[in-house]
Amino acid sequence: MVGIFFLAALYEGVKYYREYLFWKTYNDLHYRSIPAQQRISSVEENKDTAKVVPVCDVLQKQPPSMLMLSMPHFIQTLLHVLQITMSFLLMLVFMTYNVALCIAVVAGAACGYFLFGWKKSVIVDVTEHCH
Repeated sequence: MVGIFFLAALYEGVKYYREYLFWKTYNDLHYRSIPAQQRISSVEENKDTAKVVPVCDVLQKQPPSMLMLSMPHFIQTLLHVLQITMSFLLMLVFMTYNVALCIAVVAGAACGYFLFGWKKSVIVDVTEHCH
């Protein structure tokens, strides 16, 4: 029962760690700082026409993209396999209908959510399989 409890808590931890890594990678790709000199020069160039060039026009024409054969994608894939494996094992444990094991799964998931879920983003993940 103790092992099932910790497996359920670990499942919640892996789930939120994957979400953290995804948003960290996503934010690194799309939000880049622009040097102050570049912003000032784009405004000064258009001072005569009183038109301010949007910041997105100052950025490079082609933003970096996520590659299929990149390390972040490989890590996400491994964590996804681990998460799915744990979720199927927990489902099989729950389907034994052993009350003590079912309580261990639910209590472990509750403890895992308490420990890891407080930093969860407010965006709903439509790819979530189990909930």
